Amino acid sequence: MSYWAKETLKGTYWSGLDWEQKGLSNEQYEIQEEAVAAGRAEERTAGQDKALELIDQLVARRCAERDGATWSSENWRPPA
Repeated sequence: MSYWAKETLKGTYWSGLDWEQKGLSNEQYEIQEEAVAAGRAEERTAGQDKALELIDQLVARRCAERDGATWSSENWRPPA
């Protein structure tokens, strides 16, 4: 998820893929979106390098809290 969050922050070509194309579960997509939002806020105040570091830290913490966040995406819906 760190990879996809960082790609989105940097605005790369591959950042436009949807959650399914990225192979993310619902929980992983939610974490990725949270990381992107936090990264964008950090980028405005501290620059892109710090934002990318923050994304790695946030994703690692959130994945540990959710035991990998790998629950099924069978009934996918966008995060609230």
